[in-house]
Amino acid sequence: MDLKGLPQTVQNFISDTIQLRENGKCLDNETCQRVLEYAADTGSQKLAGLGLYYLAEYYWQNGQYESTIQSLTESVGYLKNSQMYELLARTYNMMGAASDRKNNRMVALSSYYNSLQYAEKYHYYYIQGMAESNIAYTLVRMRLRQEAIQHYRTAIDCYNRSESNYYLNYNRINCMVECGCCYLYQGDKEQALKLWEDIEEILRREPDTYYSHITVEMYRIPCEAVQGHDEEAVKLAEDILKHLQDPDMFEDILDNLVILAGILAFLPDGKYLEQLIHIIDEKDVEEHYNIYLDLYPFKSQSILSRGDMQEYIAYTRKYFELYEKFRQENRQALINVMELQDRLKNVTMDWENMQASNQALENLAMHDELTGLANRTYLHEYFTGCFEHAYAEEEIMGVELMDIDFFKEYNDHYGHLMGDRCLKAIAGVLQKIQIPGQVFCARYGGDEFMIVYTGMTVEQIRRISEDILREVRMLKIPHECSRCSKYVSISQGVFARIPMENNREWDFTSRADELLYKAKNCGRDGICLSTEKSSDKCIEIK
Repeated sequence: MDLKGLPQTVQNFISDTIQLRENGKCLDNETCQRVLEYAADTGSQKLAGLGLYYLAEYYWQNGQYESTIQSLTESVGYLKNSQMYELLARTYNMMGAASDRKNNRMVALSSYYNSLQYAEKYHYYYIQGMAESNIAYTLVRMRLRQEAIQHYRTAIDCYNRSESNYYLNYNRINCMVECGCCYLYQGDKEQALKLWEDIEEILRREPDTYYSHITVEMYRIPCEAVQGHDEEAVKLAEDILKHLQDPDMFEDILDNLVILAGILAFLPDGKYLEQLIHIIDEKDVEEHYNIYLDLYPFKSQSILSRGDMQEYIAYTRKYFELYEKFRQENRQALINVMELQDRLKNVTMDWENMQASNQALENLAMHDELTGLANRTYLHEYFTGCFEHAYAEEEIMGVELMDIDFFKEYNDHYGHLMGDRCLKAIAGVLQKIQIPGQVFCARYGGDEFMIVYTGMTVEQIRRISEDILREVRMLKIPHECSRCSKYVSISQGVFARIPMENNREWDFTSRADELLYKAKNCGRDGICLSTEKSSDKCIEIK
């Protein structure tokens, strides 16, 4: 930024900001307030946006997350009007992190996707890496590890393309650790160890770099274990648990407690996981609802392994009480954000323009840009709610996964522009068959789509899936490279049943995925539908 003509206070602010950021620090409250006063006197939206952003950083560093969100929300209008898109991308990313600390996961995800809109468009690779990594970690805590890996790999690639800065390796290594843990959960030891080798290479190449030592040591545990170095893995676990007695060290690893619990669960006899649970119980983490709730599977398993049913019942009851409080506060947090935006409309933009802008950003965050269908973020939220309702009401729930037969060959032959048109045409079929509260369609990724059926019988679900198959055939989109039809066709896997006590959302998606591949193996251009958990029982529809 050109500093000429600005008062010395502002020049000092910008120079100090650059210097402090290079050393991993932030400005103090007093300096930020002085710049905001000057911005108000001169009407400079650029300085107002800068001052509010760095004031938000100050609040963030001091754990004042409500004030962080308020400052960031107020800065958005100034940054947009000043076309300061890099800082705007950072603003949305920090807003997501602060919302997550305030236990509102959906607001956080929406903010991360808003950050991606600007980071991807203007090639801010470092910010894109942060947003992708934050989305991935949110998916990890939703136990969607395969989806998280895709975002982690994108984040790592973005970090590798970024210019060096103080936080680069800290974030890159944390991202690699979290991705590696996902691979371990998936049973892919080769990829997990490859990431460990990459981390070691970074540390050899840049020995003085800033990174989280405890996070790296944490990841060493499973890497040593899968290589058969059990004694070394156990020693590392004991050292980390000893360090966690220190309140500052515990605070540093707070966001990674769920990952650490998963790592310690790899070790034999559950002793070290028990010790971690004991340490967590001594600390008060209930205010961090997301973390407390995400730790439930580990602690409940630990209690059950001891056979203490009375403690298990008491803990589970407390979990559900906290879950309900968490849901209520999520709703209130969303209301607070909306009210704050409403109060600030006169200092950012006129109300009509702001509403249109917010609606557009919300649509971008929750809908796929190419097809207009719901994206995976919206799908995950909708799916979880439907699953919980179906289980509570003992109603049938259906999940369909469908994709386009030989779509890669279609793209290669006709080109990506025609491929996009084909995807839009298929999405158009799905948009027509959507029924609010019963049939929900989303783009799952690439040429794959998911349909969630609720409040319907198996026969009704079968008829809708057949309608989709028939409507796609009626499009008569030529496909010279298909080996099952002269026109574009689809394969569908549909699983429908009442959720049982031991079921989880991923049981339905994985079964639908099995049925989709059975449909492919049976010649494609058809449907495999089943109400049975067994992989060999289904109805084939051509």
